[in-house]
Amino acid sequence: MLSIIAMAVRGLLLLSAAVVLGLSVTNAKHQVFGNPPPETSFGGFTGAFGVLVSLVGLAALFIDKIPTFFVMAADALASIFFLAGGIALTLAMKNVSSCTSGDKLGDLQRVNNKILNGGCTDGGNDVTYCGISSSPSWKDDLHGRCQSVQADYVFEFIGFIFGIAIIALGWVLHKRGGTGTRSYV
Repeated sequence: MLSIIAMAVRGLLLLSAAVVLGLSVTNAKHQVFGNPPPETSFGGFTGAFGVLVSLVGLAALFIDKIPTFFVMAADALASIFFLAGGIALTLAMKNVSSCTSGDKLGDLQRVNNKILNGGCTDGGNDVTYCGISSSPSWKDDLHGRCQSVQADYVFEFIGFIFGIAIIALGWVLHKRGGTGTRSYV
C-alpha cells in the first residue's frame, strides 16, 4: 500500500516538475530585451532537474543497479532546488501587490517588475523601453504574465512538498524492506 502511495507521489512530483519547466520556459520567452532574469532561468533549471530526478526515481523501481542512496540524494537536491526557486520568484514578485488589480498603482508595479516587464532598455533622451507591447491589451498581457509567474512559484513549492513526501515515504519503505533499490521509490 505504501509503495502505491509513493509511486503516486513520484508521479505528482514529475507532473509538478514538468509544469514548472513549462511555465519557466514560457516566462523566459516573454523576455524582449536582454537575458531572462536569473529567477526565471533558475526555475527552468529546477523544472528540468525535477523531471530528470523523477524519471530516475521511476527507473529505479525497475532497475536494481541504481543505488538507493543516489536516488534519495537526488530527491533531496531536487527538493532544495524547488524550495530555492519558489523563494526566489516569491521575493522577485514581492513588490507586486496583485496580478489582477485594475488600478494605476498595480499597473505601475507590474510594469516596473523585472520578471514581468520583458526587460527594459534605454532609448535615449531619458526614455526607457520595456518589453511590453504598446497595443491596447498591454495590461492584459501583464496580468497574464503575472499569473503565470505566480503559478510557477506555487508549483515550485508544491514540488518541494512532494519531494519531501517522497523522501519520507522512501525512507519508510527502505527501512521496512531492507537494502534493495526497489524498497526506495
